[in-house]
Amino acid sequence: MSEKPRRRRPESGTAELAGTADLPRLPRDRALDVVRGLCIVSMCTAHLAKGSWPYQVAHAAVWVDGAVGFVMLSGVVVGMVQRSTIDRAGLAAGQRKLLRRAGVIYAANLALCVVAFAVVALDPSRAGPYPSVETLGAGPAVIATLTLQINPYTTSILSLYVVLLLLTTGAVVALQRRRVPVLIGASVALYVAGRVWPEVFTFPAQPGVPGVVNWASWQLLFAGAVLIGWYWRAPAVRWALTSRRILVAAVVLVAVGAAIGWTLRLSSAVPWRPQADWVFSEGTLGPGTILLAFAAVLVAYRACRFLVRVAGPVVSPIGRIGRRSLDCYLILSAVVIVAPSVYRYSPTGLLAVAVTLAVLIVMWGWCLFRDVLAARRTISDRRRAAALHA
Repeated sequence: MSEKPRRRRPESGTAELAGTADLPRLPRDRALDVVRGLCIVSMCTAHLAKGSWPYQVAHAAVWVDGAVGFVMLSGVVVGMVQRSTIDRAGLAAGQRKLLRRAGVIYAANLALCVVAFAVVALDPSRAGPYPSVETLGAGPAVIATLTLQINPYTTSILSLYVVLLLLTTGAVVALQRRRVPVLIGASVALYVAGRVWPEVFTFPAQPGVPGVVNWASWQLLFAGAVLIGWYWRAPAVRWALTSRRILVAAVVLVAVGAAIGWTLRLSSAVPWRPQADWVFSEGTLGPGTILLAFAAVLVAYRACRFLVRVAGPVVSPIGRIGRRSLDCYLILSAVVIVAPSVYRYSPTGLLAVAVTLAVLIVMWGWCLFRDVLAARRTISDRRRAAALHA
C-alpha cells in the first residue's frame, strides 16, 4: 500500500495561517489606485498652490496629507506584491524585487539632486533651499548626494523610500517565517529610538542644514502598511476593510483629529499645544498622526470603492495617475525645483490653481503614454509566444 503524498507546505509560511494558500495572483485594486492618485493631487496642491482653496480642501484633515497617505499606501502595495511574489517564486525573488525597486528610486533621487545642482548653477538666488556645488565643493557634493545627505525640497521622500525598502527586506523574512511579533517589536523599538534621538535618524536637507523627515518614525507607518498588504486576503483584514462599525469609528477619529488641528491653527492660546504637537507631529510622525493616517486612508478607500463602482470613468484619470505614482512624483518634484527660476507666482492665487491643474494633466498624459506602450509590449509578447508555440 503506497503512502499518501503529503501536501506541500506554502513557502511563505503564512498562507495557511491566513487561509490564502494556493490563491491566484491578486487583481489590480482600482480603489487603491484612485486613493494613491488623490494623494498625488494633495501633494501637488501642497507644493504648487499652498494656501489656495484646493489646498485647503485637500488638507482639511490637517495632520494627514498626501505624503503620509502616499507612503502608507506604498507600504500596502509592497506587502501585497511581496506576498504574491514570495508565494509564487520564493523569498529570493521577493528580495530581488525589493532591491530593484530601491535601486530605481535611489537613481531617481540622484537625478533630482543633479537637477537641483544645475538649477542653482544657473540661478544662484536659489542656493538657499537647494545645495550648491560651488559652496560644498565638487567632491563633498558627490559624496553627500551618493550617501543621501542631500535632500532637496519635496524630494526627501525618495531617500525615505530607499531606506524603507531596505528595511522591508528584513520585514518580509519575519513575515515569511511567521515572526509577526518580532517584526512589530523591532519596528516599535526603532520608532521609540527615532523619537528619543531624532537628530540621529532625520535626513538632512543638505550637509549642515537640518531636515524634517525622521525615517525611524516613518518606518512604523510603513511597516504597519506592509503587514496589512501581506495579509490583504486574510479574513480579519477583509472584515476590517468592509465593516461598517470600523468605518464609523475611522470617520469619528478623523473628525476629532481635524477638530484638534483646526483648534490649534485658529487659536494661539491653547495650553495643551506642546502635548498635541508631540502626539500629532508630521515630520517625525507622532503616534496620533500614524493612527489618523490609517483611519483616513480607510475612509478614503471605502469612498473610492463606492466611486469606482458608480462613477468609474469619472475617477479613472485619477486612478491612472495613482498607478504610476512614482513617475508622477518625479514630475512634480522636477517642476517644483525648476519652476521658480522660470516664473514666480503667488501660491494662493488662481494662477497657482491653473499651474497645479496643468501639472496634473501632464502627469495624466505621461501615464497614458506609458500605459499604451505597456499594452503594445504585452500584445507583442503574446504574439511572439504564440508564434513560438505554433
